[in-house]
Formats: sequence, C-alpha cells, structure tokens
Amino acid sequence: MENKLLKSIGFNVNLTANLLNSSINQILHKYSIAIEQRVLLEIIKYEDQVNQTRIAQILRKDKTTISRTLKTLENKGYISKYSIDKRTNVINLTPLGEEILEQTEKEVKIFRDKISSKLSNQEIEQLFTTLDKVVYALSE
Repeated sequence: MENKLLKSIGFNVNLTANLLNSSINQILHKYSIAIEQRVLLEIIKYEDQVNQTRIAQILRKDKTTISRTLKTLENKGYISKYSIDKRTNVINLTPLGEEILEQTEKEVKIFRDKISSKLSNQEIEQLFTTLDKVVYALSE
C-alpha cells in the first residue's frame, strides 16, 4: 500500500521547512539567535514604520507568537519600540540589532546560495510560482 503521507504536499512542505530551519539554526547558534528572530530583524530593517500587526501579516502568524519573539529581541537589546498612538508601537532596530544582522549576513547568504546553487533559475522561478499557488489556494 502506498503511503499517502509521503505524497502529501503539506507534509513535504513542512518537512522541507523544518529541515531548512534546523539547518540555519545550527549555523546561527553561535550568534545566540534563531532564524525566527533574525527574520523579524530583517523585516524591521527593511519595512518602513513596521509594527507587530504588520509583521504578523507578512509572516502570516498570529500576533501572540510575534509578540513573544519581539519581547525576546527587545530583552536582547536588538529592537526598541515607540508609540505613535495608544494602540500602535513602531519597532526599530537598535545598533546592537543592526550589528547582529551584519554579523550573520555572510553566513545566511552562504546558506541561501548553497540551496539556490542546486537549482536552475527556471526551477527557482517555478518553485516560487508553485508556492504562490499553494498560498493562494489556502487564502481563498
């Protein structure tokens, strides 16, 4: 009998995501930062006037999960928040946050390039197209 789990799109996407995350986390371990934290730092760096709600939208995660990660980053001194009104805090990188992004940039680029080097440009484009279709199907 064929194992339907092995043919499941969700199972295979999740398996791949777990492998990607655990591999990059091993690399980032020496910097005492997890990939989930680093991703937030990148978003904060490149997204203008970003807040917790916007980060949750970008990552399609609940605000509670984002809040916990932001609190960790704040405790590490990587981010600061300031209020623009009673309900909204804008999040900025601190100099220490900028520094950790810079320190990890080369290793993250090497990791990303290692994965990309195994695929042709056409395969990468097709992968993104396929993933976009999956996201669209789940968003309907």
